[in-house]
Amino acid sequence: MTTITDIAEILDGQAKAVTEFKNAHTTRVNALEEQVKQIAMKAQRPNFGGSNPGSPNVAPAVWIDPRTKSRIDVLSADQSLLQREVAATEHKGDIPSMGRVLRGLALGGAADDARELEAERKALNIGNDPQGGYSVQGMLSSAWIDKLRAAMVLTRAGAQTVPMDAGELLMLKLTGDPTVSWHAENGSVPDTDATFGQVRLAAKTCVALVKLSIELAQDSSNIEAILERALIQALANAIDSAGLVGVTTNAAVAPMTGAGVLNLSGRNTVTSIGTPVAWDFAIDGMYELLADNVPMANIGALVANPVLWKHMAKLKTGLADDNTPLMPPSEVSSMPKLWTTAAPTGTAMIADWRDLMFGVRKNITIDVLRQTFLGSNLQIGILAHARVDFAAVRSESFCSLEDITYA
Repeated sequence: MTTITDIAEILDGQAKAVTEFKNAHTTRVNALEEQVKQIAMKAQRPNFGGSNPGSPNVAPAVWIDPRTKSRIDVLSADQSLLQREVAATEHKGDIPSMGRVLRGLALGGAADDARELEAERKALNIGNDPQGGYSVQGMLSSAWIDKLRAAMVLTRAGAQTVPMDAGELLMLKLTGDPTVSWHAENGSVPDTDATFGQVRLAAKTCVALVKLSIELAQDSSNIEAILERALIQALANAIDSAGLVGVTTNAAVAPMTGAGVLNLSGRNTVTSIGTPVAWDFAIDGMYELLADNVPMANIGALVANPVLWKHMAKLKTGLADDNTPLMPPSEVSSMPKLWTTAAPTGTAMIADWRDLMFGVRKNITIDVLRQTFLGSNLQIGILAHARVDFAAVRSESFCSLEDITYA
């Protein structure tokens, strides 16, 4: 027989269970509200890094090359080189994918639609270069460059693209903020140090090689997508690594003479970070940029190795028996975060990435290497050349976060 005491105990247990459920529900709702708030803040943040170049309606910045007097459209991450060119030429026809062109070059007369592919190449002015390869220019080259930019972390972070008509382009670099003084009538104006220097974009050659068997090339239905993806991703990873970390082998012929922005002279630094237990290192880096007159709204993406994401994603609030993930401050949360294996595990960077210029020559050269591989392995090789460089126009707009360790 159930007594009043038993009933009271049952009711007490139910009350405790309801209280625990309400507390857990409230905690979850608060967490969701915070996430919604952060998403809203991120949506309001200026976009300095789009993942898919392609906004033709936004006018690019315009430079004039003083030597050639020609116009240079400087593109932000979300602007398309191809769409600017199509709009300028009023092109109405379809532009085949680079993968389709690669298939035609690889298979030659063995392709089922060889005549159609050859006609497309002629229409696109894809002709032999002096070294025996195929020089891809015009709209098809612009489409290729847009795909390359979309795959690169540094352009998604906000680096501006500078299409280069020649192998070299000179630019101004801000070496120090202007000195300002108040002027009395007839008073002398104090001398100040020069605030500008000169940097140059000098196109360096990046080469990617893809090899495949004759049988695979002829029998694979997805050869177009695979060839295009393989070459673009290989080039993007190499260019990202050169621009971010630098190059030690053949440094003299690499972008930024092998340095990379993580080695940029005059950059801000946060050192001796150790194993992060909170987002303090990012806050310190943002402060360094703010102290050098980079507005909060202009601080772009955090670029780091995925191991940092793994570590930070596992951090908890630190409260007893609470497994809620540690939420960063709103300013850190709204800052885009891009993860790439091109970044070293122990160093990350935040910046106003618009002060990093990505120069790229407006043509791609493709070599189909049949004689090299056909003899022994019945393979063909496709070699793609892209000519690029990076230049930073204000060192203080960059901050490296260094000596990060993981327990």
